[in-house]
Amino acid sequence: MMVTHEAVSSGRGLTPTQLIGLDVLLAMALMAWNVSWWTLGTHRTGWPAWQAVLTCSLVLSVAVRRLLPLPALAVASVTMATEAAVGLSGIMATALLVYEVAVTRPTRVAAYAGAVAGAAQLALMIPLQGITGHSWGRPGMIQVLIVEAAAWAIGWSTRQGRAYTRGLVEQAEERAQLLLVEERMRIARELHDVVAHSLSIVAVQAGVGHHVIGSRPDEAAKSLSAIETTSRQALGELRSLLGVLRDHGAEWLPGGLDDLKTLLEQTRRAGVQVELTISGHPHALPRGLDRAAYRIVQEALTNVVKHARTSHARATVTYAPGEVALTVVDAGAGRTTTPITEGHGLTGMKERAALYGGEVHAGPLSPHGFRVTARLPYATDERTAQFPVGADLEGA
Repeated sequence: MMVTHEAVSSGRGLTPTQLIGLDVLLAMALMAWNVSWWTLGTHRTGWPAWQAVLTCSLVLSVAVRRLLPLPALAVASVTMATEAAVGLSGIMATALLVYEVAVTRPTRVAAYAGAVAGAAQLALMIPLQGITGHSWGRPGMIQVLIVEAAAWAIGWSTRQGRAYTRGLVEQAEERAQLLLVEERMRIARELHDVVAHSLSIVAVQAGVGHHVIGSRPDEAAKSLSAIETTSRQALGELRSLLGVLRDHGAEWLPGGLDDLKTLLEQTRRAGVQVELTISGHPHALPRGLDRAAYRIVQEALTNVVKHARTSHARATVTYAPGEVALTVVDAGAGRTTTPITEGHGLTGMKERAALYGGEVHAGPLSPHGFRVTARLPYATDERTAQFPVGADLEGA
């Protein structure tokens, strides 16, 4: 996020200290202009003391305009009401101060300051004419006020443009932060699904192998084989996921409903026989939704392996136009009296379904068992049913 702010600041080219230095140089140039005007002009005979004081006040106001914009404008307004600023340099200096106030101060404050400055110039002009012996005349007064009004309008427009740019930057940062949080949640869900499912099967198989290694070495060998197969598949998925994190162009290799047979075989090796029923007309699903459906079934079966204490479960996938429904039921020791505490698994299933406008319901059955149901809707059209299960519908 800091990179964005630095880019915005560096886009202006100069630091605040450097900008103040330029203001000092500009003030010195204005001083040189006024000195040459009063001392070297063909119709000038000298530089009056009062004129020197007013000129110094004008250039000092320009030098500190970024530090004290309102006091600088007040001093310049008095100066503009006299002969000191009758030239182009004086008009430019005052316009610059009006611009600075409009840029750096809120609109209401800047408007009040500009109006007061213009009124003060008009109010002081007549009495000061008696001291200086010079008169601007009505056209000159109007021209000066028009220039100051234009400078105020440009400053106000610049302030609004900067505020709009800052708003865009803040919105971009908020969107980036939101995307970062969503990506972290997605990665956490993927890691949980891969690790929890695989380690659950490994733990069950390791327990079986440890139990029978003395009496039935062949069964222990089967358990070790299942552990090897499951761990290799988990490592493959983790490598794929880590590859996506390292390289945005890498392809994540998630499961889909067409991989359910492999999932059921892993579950069978863990000691739970799953009866799969597919109803409706199987067809391709959007890639993200297909992955979410697979992960929901995977998590539900992982919970059966870990908690149900049963050797049998049923999984049902129902295809319908614009919707796929999932059901996983076991006949294990479902909780009928103990309140259900949602862990990361059940929460992750609900979050996955919610991403696609779906819902997940989970609860115990009477007298025993547990059921997880999910409904995932999606936009469909006439071509959807033409693609087989596992096809890349989003890229078609």
